[in-house]
Amino acid sequence: MSKRVPFRQFLLGAALLTSLAGWAQPISVRALPSPAPIPAVPNQLLFPAGDSAFTPFFQKMDALVFEGRQEINLVHVGGSHVQAGLLTDAIRYHMQSLAPGLAGERGFFFPFTLARTNNPPSYKVWTNHLDSWTGQRCSVPTHEGPWGVSGIRAWTRDSTVQVKIHSTEDPFQFTHLRIFAAPSDSSYGVVFGGAPDTVWYNEALQACEARYHVPQDTVAFHLYRSHSAQTYFSLEGIQVMNVDVGLRYHALGANGAATHSFLKCERYQAQLGAFPPDVIIFGLGINDAYKVAGRFDSTEFEANYDTLMQWARAVNPSCAFIFLTNNDSYYKGRYNPHGEVVARSMMRLAAKNGAAVHDFYHLMGGARSMSYWIRQGWAAKDGIHMTRAGYALQADWLAHALSDWYLERYDRPFAPEPSTLDAL
Repeated sequence: MSKRVPFRQFLLGAALLTSLAGWAQPISVRALPSPAPIPAVPNQLLFPAGDSAFTPFFQKMDALVFEGRQEINLVHVGGSHVQAGLLTDAIRYHMQSLAPGLAGERGFFFPFTLARTNNPPSYKVWTNHLDSWTGQRCSVPTHEGPWGVSGIRAWTRDSTVQVKIHSTEDPFQFTHLRIFAAPSDSSYGVVFGGAPDTVWYNEALQACEARYHVPQDTVAFHLYRSHSAQTYFSLEGIQVMNVDVGLRYHALGANGAATHSFLKCERYQAQLGAFPPDVIIFGLGINDAYKVAGRFDSTEFEANYDTLMQWARAVNPSCAFIFLTNNDSYYKGRYNPHGEVVARSMMRLAAKNGAAVHDFYHLMGGARSMSYWIRQGWAAKDGIHMTRAGYALQADWLAHALSDWYLERYDRPFAPEPSTLDAL
C-alpha cells in the first residue's frame, strides 16, 4: 500500500476531530452557501516556477504536525477585504483546523474602532472616550503618518483614555501582549491591565510589552502622562501570544490600501520582525486596479510588490509568497477590465519569485462574473466587495487548495502547474 492513503487519513481525520472538538466557527465560515457552488476552473494553487521556495514552510509544518514543535507565521496583507475580517477569520479557522497542534493565537491585529472605522466582528473594542481618537490610514492621501506594519493608526491627545478588547468567539487566552506605538519622548506611557508580571519597552520592535503568569481574556490598558512634554499617543497595532508553538495568522490591512500605500509605512519592516513571516498571502490589487479602463500601470504595480517582498525577505530570507488575484469588479458601477491584467501581473511575479497564485478571479468565473455573484448574494452591490457568503467561499476554496497541495507533496515530485491564464 502506498504512503498516500494513511497519511491522508491521518491528516483529514485529525482535521475533522479538531474541527468538531475545537473552537467556534467564525461568522464567515457559518455563512458558506449550502450547497456551495463549484469553481469555474480547477481549484488549485498555481506555481509557474515550481514550489521549491516553500520547502522551509513544509519542514516547519511537518515539525508542528508530527512533533509538536515550531511556530509558523502566516501574514495576510490587503485592503478592505482584510480590514473587514470576514475573509481572514475564515482562512485562519480553516488553517488552524487542518491538524492537531496547528491552533495558535490570533496574532497581530488592529483595533479599528479606535480609528473610527469598521471593526471585524470577531473582537470588540471599548474605550471610555471614543471621540478623542482620530484614525489615519496610509491609503488616504490627506492622512499623515507615521505608520507601522498595519498601515493604519489611531492617535489621541487625551491622557485619560482606557481601552479594552475581547474576542467575541474563543477567548484570547494570551500570556504575552505587545502594543505597538510610535516611539517618542512626547508619547504618553502605557499601563497594562490584568496585573502583568513583567513590563518593558521593546525598542527594536517599537512596542510596549507585558507578560502574564495567568492567561488573559481581555486586552486592557490605559495611558498616563508623567511630564508636560508628553502630548499624544499613537497606536499602531496589537499582538497577543500564548504558546511558543502553533500556526499564527496575522492580518494587515486597511480600507482603500493599494501596493503603494504600504510603501509609505516607514516602520513596516521593523514591526514585521515581531512575527517574521514564513508565508505572506498578498491580497493587494483591487485598489491599484480601481481606475478608468487602460489606466492601470502593471509595471509600477509589479515594482511595488518587488519592494514589499524585499522588505519581507530582509526579515526572513526564507519567506515564501502566495498571491490572491482580484475578484472581478466594477469601477463606478461599470465593468472593470483590469482584473485580468492584475492576474497576469501576479503570474509574472510568481514566476520571478518562486511564488504561488490562487486565481480567485478565474475561480469565480472571470470577466463579468461579478453581476452573477451579486444576483446570488455572494457579492455586495457595489461590485467590489464580497458578502459574508462570498468571503466564506473564497476562504473555503483557498483552504482546500492549500491543504490539497500540502497532502499531495508527499506523493509526487512537484512541477510547475499549467496556468488558467494564457501565455504571459
